[in-house]
Order: sequence, then C-alpha cells, then structure tokens
Amino acid sequence: MPELPEVEYTARQVRAALVGASIAEALVFWERSIARPDSDAFCQEIAGRRIEGVRRRGKLLLLDLSGDYLLTIHRRMTGNLLVLPPGWHLDCRLRKQDRASWERVGPAFLNESYQCRCQEKRQGEQEETLCLLHDQPFYCRVCFTLADGRRLLYNDLRKFGKLALWSRGQEAEALAGLGLEPLGPDFTSERLALLLQGKKRPIKQVLLEQTLIAGLGNIYADEALFVASIHPLRRADTLSCEEVAVLRQAIVAVLQLGIEHGGTSFNDYRGLWGEAGSNYAHMQVYQRTGQPCRRCGTAIQRISVAQRSTHFCPHCQPVSQSARPSCGQP
Repeated sequence: MPELPEVEYTARQVRAALVGASIAEALVFWERSIARPDSDAFCQEIAGRRIEGVRRRGKLLLLDLSGDYLLTIHRRMTGNLLVLPPGWHLDCRLRKQDRASWERVGPAFLNESYQCRCQEKRQGEQEETLCLLHDQPFYCRVCFTLADGRRLLYNDLRKFGKLALWSRGQEAEALAGLGLEPLGPDFTSERLALLLQGKKRPIKQVLLEQTLIAGLGNIYADEALFVASIHPLRRADTLSCEEVAVLRQAIVAVLQLGIEHGGTSFNDYRGLWGEAGSNYAHMQVYQRTGQPCRRCGTAIQRISVAQRSTHFCPHCQPVSQSARPSCGQP
C-alpha cells in the first residue's frame, strides 16, 4: 500500500503538472471506486472544475477544485495516478466483446505515434515509459479528460481505492480520524511521548494506528524502528524520553528518504509518469529476511506483529526492555 512518501511524491508531481488544468469530463469504469456521491453525480459535479491546488493528509491525496470542492483519493493497495499526454484514445470495445475481462482490466488507451516512437527506440524517459504502457493493461477505474487534451487516469488493479468529492465545508469530515502529520511542525518528541503514554501494545502496532500518526505504514515503521534501535515488540509505554526523541527523528528521516527516492516500489506502486520509485534499494530491514544487517551483519528476522509482516535485526534491536523509566513517568 502506498504510504506517506509515495503519496507525497505523487502529490508533488501532480502539483507541478496539473495545477491550473481544467477537468472537461470524468468517466467512471468501476462505480465502486467512487465513495461519494454516486458515480453519475460525481461525473456531473466535477466536470468543468479547475485544479487549484494539491495537498496530502496522511495517505490521502487531496485536490482542491474550483467552486470550493475537494477531491480525495485514497489509493489503498494498488491505486496509481497516471498522466497521458494529448493523443491517447480511449478504447472501450472490450466492454461489449468480453464483459468479464472488461470488469477485470477496464478500457484500453491507444496512441499510434507513441507506439512508433517505441519501435524506433527514441530516447526520453517519459516517452519510453508510455510506449511500454501501450501494450499493458491500465486497470483504469476512473478517467479525467482535461481541457488541454491530457488524461489523468486512476488505475487500480485490485479495486480497493476510493475517490470522493466533497464541498470545502466538509473537509473536516473528509479527514476525520487522522492523527498527527509526522512531517508537520506539531510532530514533536513531546507530542509523540504523549501518544505513547499508557499504550501497552507493541510499539510497531501503535505506530501503524492512523488515528495517532497519519501516513506511517508497515514499510517505514520497520525502517524507523531499526534506525532507532527499538525492537518492534517493545511495549510502547516503556520507551524513555531519550528513546522517544530518537524514534521521532528516525520516523522523519526514513519518510524524507522515501520521498527523496520517489517512494518504495517492489510491487504495484508507480509515479505519475508510470515510473517506479527507487527507495527499495535503500531499505535496511524491510523484506530483507535472512540477509545480513547493513550495520552489524546479523541476519534480518521476520515476525508477525498485529498480523503485519515485521522485519528487524535481533542484534541492533534487542528485545529486552530498557531499565530506565518510561517517558513521562517518575
């Protein structure tokens, strides 16, 4: 699932490429991708609106639209955004030819000029990427046709992602239940210590609670705990003030590293131009089971915490709890 770095990286791409663009029409190919309103009302309300700003809150991508509207995009497990330049044509023939396949893969998008460029092996990262996509299923669930001829696709292989359209006055409702932003000014050691107080659950489990810290997921929780030298099963309320401060710094560091390298792609995540993020090469423990720790050489281990795959170094992250009092306790 895309976490904060992947969503933030895409938000920056969308901001640079689409702010000021107008949505001519929206086409919904999988109605359950629209959380609110119903798909017909969604298409009617969003048509003609201009993209005025792009933000992120936790794992949500937020598009501020003209007329005081807000579009929220929660990509869940396999959702991606992709921009196609003018000239890509929508092909819905599969809907009549093979309904089952249509519901699985959605429409095709064709561009003969890009196919020719690919065959001629012309250079250009975006062109090469789009050429490769020409013969691949897009799994497009929602297509936004922009007034300048470009298309913004919401692609989602497993169909778990959700798009919702809100009035600006409903923003608090749209973002309800989200905790502190770990890259925001309020994410201080003192606030983190308060969040951990009284939490008897494993620290890894607590870090994944979106009502406490918004945007931190499985990948970056594992990485942050390794950087902070804290065992993932350590009870959250046993961390000392010093350990909380180190953990806060580690969370910020691994998230910023992920953004810097375009996110972590090891499965379905892609950027706005179809490109994979390169942060997987910088993982310290995540999905490195059995490989030597980059710090000490000990084999990385994998356990389950709150039914989530969890990776750690048994030497660098000892299981024994600190003898010091927990933060905030006498």
